[in-house]
Amino acid sequence: MQVVLELYQKQTMADFAIINYDALDDFTRQELIEFALERGGFFREDLKRFSIKKCADITYLQQIFSFAGLDVELRKPFKDQERFATTDQTLKEPREAEEVIGFGKHKGQTWGEVPMQYLKWVQGAMQGHNAEIAKKMMFYKKTVERRERESKN
Repeated sequence: MQVVLELYQKQTMADFAIINYDALDDFTRQELIEFALERGGFFREDLKRFSIKKCADITYLQQIFSFAGLDVELRKPFKDQERFATTDQTLKEPREAEEVIGFGKHKGQTWGEVPMQYLKWVQGAMQGHNAEIAKKMMFYKKTVERRERESKN
């Protein structure tokens, strides 16, 4: 069964969002879990993502999957500015905005409550789930700010 993945490169890791996760059978999911763990990564079933300790171009990563016997289609992510709606579309707050932060200076607050500087720090200092949430929240807040400026003009 072919797995469709969206690749997010980190400094020392490759992070994959599993686009067709719900369509995968249990055997294929188990293969992905083993693939991630064998390569020093992790698998987050709740987020439908996994990471491996490998930073490489998309062609090389495709070969790694092939050598492991996995039928994978790798896609590059949408450009960050395309993740959020344009001015004439409805803008939705990321679902993670209501998640409570369990670490650091803003422990106990939700991601939607923390200031932009903290989101920038998390994105630069961390990897994985927390960095992705910070990135989403930054783009959301920047889009809201831009729309507010546009509406004043």
